[in-house]
Amino acid sequence: IDNIRTWGTSRISAVKIIESSLNMKQVTIYDYDSNNKRILNKKETVAARAKQDAIKEAFKSWIYNDAERRRRLVDYYNDKFNNIRLRTFDGSHLTFPEMSSLIILRKHQVDGIARIIYSEGNSLLAHAVGFGKTFQMIASVMEQKRLGLCKKSMIVVPNHLLEQWGSEFMRLYPGANILVATKKDFEKANRKKLFSRIATGDWDAVIVAHSSFGKIPISNNFMQVFVKEQIEDIGLSIEKAKQSKNKNNLNSYRLIKQLERNKKSLEEEYKLLSEQNDKDNTLIFEELGIENLLVDEAQYFKNLFIYTKM
Repeated sequence: IDNIRTWGTSRISAVKIIESSLNMKQVTIYDYDSNNKRILNKKETVAARAKQDAIKEAFKSWIYNDAERRRRLVDYYNDKFNNIRLRTFDGSHLTFPEMSSLIILRKHQVDGIARIIYSEGNSLLAHAVGFGKTFQMIASVMEQKRLGLCKKSMIVVPNHLLEQWGSEFMRLYPGANILVATKKDFEKANRKKLFSRIATGDWDAVIVAHSSFGKIPISNNFMQVFVKEQIEDIGLSIEKAKQSKNKNNLNSYRLIKQLERNKKSLEEEYKLLSEQNDKDNTLIFEELGIENLLVDEAQYFKNLFIYTKM
């Protein structure tokens, strides 16, 4: 009775509502017409979501009603899941000997530079607009080269900020040796010459626009490995979906069919890549000598598609 009437509805049980809540989903009720087309049932959805809200409130009350239970669950959560402290970085010891003496960086900027220098792998500067991310990126590039951590960096910036980035770089480091690659440099007639300059020059940084960056080719072999990994990921997702208890559910059926279509498309792409050779004698990205890549306004490159049973 509690599962259907008290905490659930005739269309969805309390167990299903709790399951959706634990997965951060709002419950939604659908009907199906004669063509098996899904139609939202507004009345039942409103009723189900009211039950969902009631369950959430009841859970909060249950947690806080018993002090001993609350303490026990909080301790369990902290011991099991909340036991990792993020590393913090202090850049107060950095000196920046080649930087212009007219510019003094703020604490959060030098701390961000320290993070880039000392953390292995990727770093994200998630400051708000106006917090000086440009100078942080530029200084991190110059310090990494001065310390021998990398020989050549590439900075990818929004198209309309290309010249501004070049100016800001020279303002912070007047003695820097940078290459600002314009749209004209990336025209087909000039591209080979540009890539040769990038590869052979002792640049502190190469600055390119977002749209131009996409014109730098990568090796066919790399693309094959990348596409093959995607095919394998989709294959695993298909197997998990087929093994699911809800495999006969209409949504699961559609998911499997969509994944199979994506897999077939990638397999065709992989076949084409396997039949191609790197015929163009233009240098590829791996041959440019770039050891450090920084991307301004990186939100344009995130939230890429992933394959999941969700």
